[in-house]
Amino acid sequence: MTTEFDLGCATCGSALTERTVAAESLGVPGEGSLPVAECPQCGDRYVPEQTLDRVGKRKRT
Repeated sequence: MTTEFDLGCATCGSALTERTVAAESLGVPGEGSLPVAECPQCGDRYVPEQTLDRVGKRKRT
């Protein structure tokens, strides 16, 4: 299965790297840290499906 980490940046085409960021920086308070796919060239961030699933479960409870 292809994940966001296997794809290139939609803005500049560079390879994405996995990074952990504070959940609050994504607008999710109280969740600690979450993985994102980030472009080291232009700084764009992509939210992986696993992160969306985790955030979605938190909001439903």
